[in-house]
Amino acid sequence: MYGGALLLAVVVGAVVAYSERFGGDNGPYLLLGVLLAIAVAVAILLQWRLGALLLAAALPFEPMLKFGGVASGMKGLGLLTFISLALALLTDQKLFDRFTKLWRQPLALAVLAFVLWLSASILWAADKGVALDASISFLGLLGLMVVIGLLERRYLLLVWAGLAFSAALSVPAGYLLPVPEGTEMATSGRFGPGGAGPNTYALIVAIAFFAAYFGLLRRHRMIAYLLAPVFVYGIFATGSRTGLTALVVTPLLAMFVPRLAARLGWRIIPMYVLGAAVTVVIVLTIPSVAEIALGRYTTLSQIESAETWSGRSGTWRAALDVFASHPILGVGAGNFSEAATGYSESVKGVASQLKLIQQTDIAGVAHNTVLGVMSQLGLVGLILYLGILLFTFKAAVPIAQESGLGTGIFLGLIVAMIAGMTLTWENEKIVYVLLGSVLALQLHNSARRAPSLDKHEGFY
Repeated sequence: MYGGALLLAVVVGAVVAYSERFGGDNGPYLLLGVLLAIAVAVAILLQWRLGALLLAAALPFEPMLKFGGVASGMKGLGLLTFISLALALLTDQKLFDRFTKLWRQPLALAVLAFVLWLSASILWAADKGVALDASISFLGLLGLMVVIGLLERRYLLLVWAGLAFSAALSVPAGYLLPVPEGTEMATSGRFGPGGAGPNTYALIVAIAFFAAYFGLLRRHRMIAYLLAPVFVYGIFATGSRTGLTALVVTPLLAMFVPRLAARLGWRIIPMYVLGAAVTVVIVLTIPSVAEIALGRYTTLSQIESAETWSGRSGTWRAALDVFASHPILGVGAGNFSEAATGYSESVKGVASQLKLIQQTDIAGVAHNTVLGVMSQLGLVGLILYLGILLFTFKAAVPIAQESGLGTGIFLGLIVAMIAGMTLTWENEKIVYVLLGSVLALQLHNSARRAPSLDKHEGFY
């Protein structure tokens, strides 16, 4: 072992000495990055749970990890984690037993059925290449859900802590990292670190905030109060109307769940007071950020405007037109854009408006999760998706009533549902982290109850 370490040190030292010949002035930094990547890869292969932690913590920085149209750091992390998990399943009997129990949960089976139906849509999709790409992406998301679902509770806590502190760190980092050309932060001033989409980023930060404030940091209120302004500023600076709505409405909706109101208690009031104070400070001290954000928030009522809502009302009508033309099977995964322009006159008008206003083509998504699933996967896909929602909330409500982490995850699910009203979120990684977390807590609770049942059976 010592001989191998000495040999490795000699090789690394030699490579460092000659790194400038291959990479110029940046040679040592490139070498350091390669060595770090190798070390992380080896660590993940030895411990798959580290991969789960890194996948969650990388979500706020995901756009920075893309290296072109196909390659990305997230895909590399995911692949290494899946390989490590597969190897662990072959050697760890307890993990394998937990894996089999996971697939007995109705939620896991519902997600599997949804992904299989989505993959089957390749057969009737007009653009089979796009449908194939969508199927591969959803298989990866299914794998992400399984990885999170197999975590024990203590590791699940670490995953959510990593995501929360990563989201908080991304706010100041967003102003230190280079801003890619053509992103909304570069063109319109809307905040999004590393080129992240402001809407999706704001909702990820909102989910991380609720998980930290109401779940992870319930016993460390001072830390929660110190981090809360960072989260609120990040959401406000994005100018995301959906993000702001989720931040304000989510705790109020959760109060309607029996027994959850007592768990949330008076922590909601300090949250709103703190959020209002942070907003006032931003308006008074950072007028450039306040002008962009308030300019967007004041247009919430202008639903028909193509400029302020990116033609969402027209896109929604287009989704209904596409669904009417293919009600049972849908047009296939990822085929909404082509089908919308082919079957809907309203979307053509919206597309021409957007091209005049923003000099861009209309987005190839329905901007609504339910409508997107309906139009692409038909009535069958819609039933499967609604089944996922049913099983998710049926499992999440009792979990939220019992634990602080469950409360934070439940609030995150509400944020995801609000996001699905104006965004296409059935393919967002954070959603499958939430689903996997519900499964993990389900398995934890069932394992905790099992010993007590065995004791009662032995007594009688």
